Amino acid sequence: MTISPVSRVPLSLDVAQRLRAAILDGTFPADTELPTESELAQSFGVGRSTIREALRVLQAHGLISGADTVSTARPRVTHERTAGAAGLALSTALQVGAIPLADLVALRTLLEAEAIRQTTSVPDAARTCLVTMAAAVENADIHTFHAADVDFHVQLAYAGGNQALGFVIGVLRDCIAGYLLDALAAVADPATVLGRLLAEHQAIVDALDAGETDRAAELVVAHVRGFYEPETP
Repeated sequence: MTISPVSRVPLSLDVAQRLRAAILDGTFPADTELPTESELAQSFGVGRSTIREALRVLQAHGLISGADTVSTARPRVTHERTAGAAGLALSTALQVGAIPLADLVALRTLLEAEAIRQTTSVPDAARTCLVTMAAAVENADIHTFHAADVDFHVQLAYAGGNQALGFVIGVLRDCIAGYLLDALAAVADPATVLGRLLAEHQAIVDALDAGETDRAAELVVAHVRGFYEPETP
């Protein structure tokens, strides 16, 4: 008989896993409040410090409300930060070398091209991003341009109606966005670079407006690869 070591999961993680399961199975739907810290402690038969630690785990996973601290009253179940939590995990994997940047860029272009092919119309929010980027080009404002650039791609990713594609592309975009900002900050003539990027964004929109989704998909791939892989023909 083979005897395996007993798994000793910290109480706080066990509680966090049980609460996570309750959130995912709908016991605690989105936008509802969890029981109080004392009520949870009584239900689980653990100390309030254990509950507090479990809530921090859920917060880090983007499943409950809170910023730097977790409310010990009635934290709210939310999915608003789920993408941010996923992006942080992916960004960490990227930074420690578990996933090469080139692989993430390749995955992003593959998914974003498919999302573009499913897009039937350009959302007004994406067109607003173009206006914001144009103003940023005039002022050589890389930070404003960068924020609008991120929003533009996410808006188009969701435009086709595939929520899974939009979510994953948003996570990938957020994960590698820092590289774009660093690269923009390092260029000698940011206005010229920003102008070129704006023109590429406009070309994507023009192709979609003309109903040329395959062409738009090709343009978005060239746009992304052209920035992150400038040596690629």
